[in-house]
Amino acid sequence: MVSPAVYVRWLLVALFLAAAPAVASGDSTDSTGAPRFAGRPLADALRELQAGGLAIIYSDQLVRPEMRVLAEPRTRRPRAVLDEILAPHELGVEEAPGGVLVIVARKRADAVPAQPEAPPKIEPHVLPQPYFTEEIIVRPSRMSLLEQRPDSSLAWGREEIDRLPQLGGDLSRTLSLLPGIAANDVSAQFSVHGGRRDEVKITLDGQELYEAYHLKDYDGALSVVSARNLASASLQTGAYPASEGDRMSGVLDLRTIEPPAKRRTVLGLSVLDAQFSNAGRMAREPVRGQGSWLVSGRRGAIDLAAQAIGNEHPSFWDLFAKTEVETPIGPLAARLLFAEDGLRIERSEGETAESLDNDYKNLHGWLTHQATPGDRLLIESSASWARLNRNRNASTLDDDSRFDLRDRRTLDVLALAQSWTLDLGAQKSRHQPEWGWETRRYDARFDYAKDLDLEFPVLAPFAAERLTAHALRGTLSGKHLGVWASDRITLGRATAELGGRYDRHPATDDTLLSPRINLAWRLGGRSVLRAGWGRFFQSQRPYELQAEDGETNLRRAERSKQTVLGYEMLPATNRVGLDGVRIELYHRAIDHPRPRFENLLEPLNVFQEIEPDRVRIAPLGSRARGVELLLRGRRGERFDWWLAYSLSRIEDRFPSRSDDSRRQVPRALDQPHALTLDLNFQLPRSWNLNLAWKAHSGWPTTPVAGRFIPNPNPERAVEPNESEDPEDPEDPEEPEPPPVPDVFAVVFGRLNSERLPTYHRLDLRASRTWQRRQGRLTFFIDIQNLYNRQNLAGFDLQVDADEGVVNLRQEHWAGIFPSLGISWEF
Repeated sequence: MVSPAVYVRWLLVALFLAAAPAVASGDSTDSTGAPRFAGRPLADALRELQAGGLAIIYSDQLVRPEMRVLAEPRTRRPRAVLDEILAPHELGVEEAPGGVLVIVARKRADAVPAQPEAPPKIEPHVLPQPYFTEEIIVRPSRMSLLEQRPDSSLAWGREEIDRLPQLGGDLSRTLSLLPGIAANDVSAQFSVHGGRRDEVKITLDGQELYEAYHLKDYDGALSVVSARNLASASLQTGAYPASEGDRMSGVLDLRTIEPPAKRRTVLGLSVLDAQFSNAGRMAREPVRGQGSWLVSGRRGAIDLAAQAIGNEHPSFWDLFAKTEVETPIGPLAARLLFAEDGLRIERSEGETAESLDNDYKNLHGWLTHQATPGDRLLIESSASWARLNRNRNASTLDDDSRFDLRDRRTLDVLALAQSWTLDLGAQKSRHQPEWGWETRRYDARFDYAKDLDLEFPVLAPFAAERLTAHALRGTLSGKHLGVWASDRITLGRATAELGGRYDRHPATDDTLLSPRINLAWRLGGRSVLRAGWGRFFQSQRPYELQAEDGETNLRRAERSKQTVLGYEMLPATNRVGLDGVRIELYHRAIDHPRPRFENLLEPLNVFQEIEPDRVRIAPLGSRARGVELLLRGRRGERFDWWLAYSLSRIEDRFPSRSDDSRRQVPRALDQPHALTLDLNFQLPRSWNLNLAWKAHSGWPTTPVAGRFIPNPNPERAVEPNESEDPEDPEDPEEPEPPPVPDVFAVVFGRLNSERLPTYHRLDLRASRTWQRRQGRLTFFIDIQNLYNRQNLAGFDLQVDADEGVVNLRQEHWAGIFPSLGISWEF
């Protein structure tokens, strides 16, 4: 359990910070707690206004590092403050659709009439992809996160994400608040529209992460990417473009920060971890032969485990580094991400003993290059190598059961990729064709052995008989070639993105063609209608072979068809405090889903493959459909809110046992109703308070009972009487063998035919930032499950074979859990 001394120390820090605002705030706030601007760098003042809710876009070429606020604004209204601090620098503001404020150079009255504007030149060191301010977001089911320049009022800016309740400052853990996303209370992994979690592709600066989570023994409790290093993120939950392949539920694209012109260091400390980062440039502007760097490290020792996942104390650490150099042929960047986890347990009590030694190491390294041979063409190339190591060793012995397990795996991935983007702009129509290719080679090595004695037989009529002892040793390789092309066409109010991709997987002899169509139609200046359709495929990669469950061969690629229809509207007036509305309908049909293995009762276990509730599920097909509603609003300058509601179903199709009809069964994460409400309050003295409440229908569960059955191993049930010699010639008759007694077995009922109680909880985060000449100090207190709701997570199966009784002991998600943290940026 978390040490009381830890909380006492942190509480003293919190009281000191709350009681001494004048000392900490320095010259950056006045006596009322409102920010001061005079003398500060102009870019810092703009970030302060962004934190206050203004959606501001600006270029580093206009807002230069040496610019400062020359005089204190006479007003405190953020929009008026913006105009006042820009005016002395001959800068002004243009309002773009959606309330976005674009900083531009002011036109002087005596200026020479401007000549026709030349085509925009792509500058890769400023923006990694071509950016057009008039571009419409054509794809539905896309959510922008952490954006400094939100594309609409329905996007989440960095300050908005940072102030959400989030354990460990982990962006992935906040995603379950969004519509269409499901996750449990422990894991940072998430599911999109009820699909498997491995159906989500996660990329960091364009590189796919094959292992994206720490603490894998505890369901991946934290992401390997610190949110402090992220500049932006976007989550696409359907109808994503042809450039994204081989995953069929969603794409989470993470982009790290660009190093600032002035060196920046960040130190962070929380109950869960300690972090360090340093970034800067060798010159204020990109100069040939010079470049930039970012180095970030994190080390954790998880006291969270005491309440959320047991009395063990797993450890983790990670390191991310990148450097970029300007070369004669364009920017060249190198990146490295290394993560390691460990868990060791030694227990012995009487005749019961447990030994566990698990270790995981993951390394991703990649090089990227950008070239601009002309004003309208951008070529991006990348080469990467990844290595994943897994070592799990465990043994347990008690009165009723035992198991021994050895699991050693290594994966190497080599990959090359290239994309081309061409802008064929015109005044009335625009083409933006893109095309590219990618190739990968996977080499996986397995050394797995399991020997398990179950306490009792387990019968599941919908699942195949499980293996209790098996071994797999050898190598498995695979290759992947993908080629794609698309064209975005804008004509008047309509924008269409037409594309397709070709994928080849020789290991499973899969040749796949995926057409994709996305359409957007502007309905006036403040609303847009979007639609998307496409075919999506997902291969089973060599490292995804479930050796722990007895699988020995890769399965053919899964196939799905997705349709999405969305409507987004930004109200012209805000009399009721409503800033934006988005409604989306989606339908996804999956053919040939590969078999999966699930634990039906107990939600978390270090070695899930040894648990008695582990079963193999092999549906004929699956279907997901739903409606999602997102509302965002603001009342005044100090209160804003958003609400997300989903009405959905995700079902598997099985053959009926009685006739030729098909039976629909809800999946484990099916939640017909899901609701999130977030309230944010900007309090006096620069404090911020955020409350996030979420609720959803109880997840499905499977009933279980018990009965006596004929002994499946009669030879083990009859023990010879050592007092009798079967070869004694004086024994005139051979004795009758004793009857074989029946055994008590656990029997599952219909799959997912019952539901857990409704889930709900409230989280809170209070935070404050102090701007000082020496840097910026940020403090937060985060309380998960504020009213200590005991949400039912599942059941621990307990069997009394002598009495013929099956008991299900309830297991709950963690109750109230507070955490604290502080960071200093200078």
